[in-house]
Amino acid sequence: MRATINAKRVTDRDSLHALLREKLNLPADCGSNLDAVYDLLTEPGKDRIITVKHEELLRQRLGDYADRLLRMLDDAAESGHVKILHK
Repeated sequence: MRATINAKRVTDRDSLHALLREKLNLPADCGSNLDAVYDLLTEPGKDRIITVKHEELLRQRLGDYADRLLRMLDDAAESGHVKILHK
């Protein structure tokens, strides 16, 4: 599965988690926290390629939370089920 996380659609944490649920086909009851997203991304059998666009804008809008998100995605990539592309 391929997904693009475009920071132009993110204004705050709520909009980020809504976008993650939409683009990554996460269940509606997925917690709005990075630990829950990590757990779902690293499940075996659900390989994903995720492109993150406009990281600087993401950092401007979310501050440290953007850095935590990007670190979580890189950590998820170490599971072998996720590939992250930074654009």
